[in-house]
Amino acid sequence: MKLCGRILLLFFLLFSFASDGHAKWWIFGASEDSVELQYIYLNKVSFSETGTKVMLFREMLPNGMVMIQGKATAGMNKIGSARVSTDGKQSWLDMKLSDNGAFEYGFKPELNRAYRIYVEITDTRGKTNNVEGTLKEVVVSTQNVHGIVKSILDSLIDAYQREKPREFMALVSDDFTGDKTFLDRAVRKDFSAFDNIMLRYVLTNVTVDTSGKIFVTFNYNRQVTSVRSGRTLQDNAVTQMTFTMGDRGAKVYSMKWPLIFGLSDSTNVAQGTVSESSGTEVIVVDNKGDTKKLPYQESVKFVEEGGTTTTQAKSMTLHMTAGATEGLKFSTDTRTNEILTPPPMNGDIMLFCPGLRMNVGIFAQDLGVKSVDSITEVPSSGYGIGGAIAPITIGHSYAIKLADGKYAVVEIINDAPCPAGPPRTTTIRYKYQPNGSRTF
Repeated sequence: MKLCGRILLLFFLLFSFASDGHAKWWIFGASEDSVELQYIYLNKVSFSETGTKVMLFREMLPNGMVMIQGKATAGMNKIGSARVSTDGKQSWLDMKLSDNGAFEYGFKPELNRAYRIYVEITDTRGKTNNVEGTLKEVVVSTQNVHGIVKSILDSLIDAYQREKPREFMALVSDDFTGDKTFLDRAVRKDFSAFDNIMLRYVLTNVTVDTSGKIFVTFNYNRQVTSVRSGRTLQDNAVTQMTFTMGDRGAKVYSMKWPLIFGLSDSTNVAQGTVSESSGTEVIVVDNKGDTKKLPYQESVKFVEEGGTTTTQAKSMTLHMTAGATEGLKFSTDTRTNEILTPPPMNGDIMLFCPGLRMNVGIFAQDLGVKSVDSITEVPSSGYGIGGAIAPITIGHSYAIKLADGKYAVVEIINDAPCPAGPPRTTTIRYKYQPNGSRTF
């Protein structure tokens, strides 16, 4: 009788559980392991990377679908069901479930309708995951992505030009890839380095990927006034920024070099570089707060080396014979062959007796006994030596202002006596600043 009673009780329990579809996977003696979501994605964006409210865009939906995918575990137990609600738990639908706990569900949304999505995973004991923690309020917008990008860029530029760091940083994502703290500090330093900031741009490409990030390429035109030198600098180039969507619209996720914001700490702010056409020059701010322009490839090296613009001096030995002599062209860093009775000259300077001759429009001044390595800036005025430096003095350095407004420094290391005539040999060390600034 006892055996019959136990059998009847077992059938009664099984019948009861079978009548409740939600508990039909019950296994006696199951462990107390909790149901955990290993991962869960909304259109390939991790639930953990977005806020509660998510805005999707019609043109970024794969095949026009909202897709929910994930995988759950329950320790030693098995996942029994996976359900989703898109209406705030008023109704539930089964998701496709694999034996390994992976689940998937897709639906074609109505535009501009709010969907309150919950995900419920149940194991064979009847235990579930933290359903409340899966809430996502999803709206698929008909808004044009180009319009969204233009709006956020306009707001960023407006705050930057008005030098309002708090307004600017409110438009930056908390997970900004260059570290939001570095960007905040760099933007504030920009305001100390620049006056009269003017920025204009033209969008050239906007791409939205399935992760929800918006990749933007644009041409910019910028003009600033250097606080230190008072000089006005202009540049124009192509750059890229990435935005991510949050519950309050698009925010800055990353920026590439050349930067239009945060130049004062470009090494920590810029994430990657954009290819530029030859001849492009961009504005940089060095680690001393000086503003200048550099050829693009030099600016990339500048960023990689931590924002230092210390120019390394080079050496060259010039030779003079009875009929010819040698010179130096700074812009190409090349030795030139000259005749002793110019014009024309091929280089910027040439060796002659008793000193250095300069090409048309080039002027110099004696800086005295100084090593070229110790010179980090040359004077803005006082270039009274034109035509030739005669004689030159060993150990002295000479600042040279070139015909195109750029600067160089030359130190005389050794020199054969000029009265003896050719042949003559002179060794110099020199630095050249190609960006037009007086800082080396």
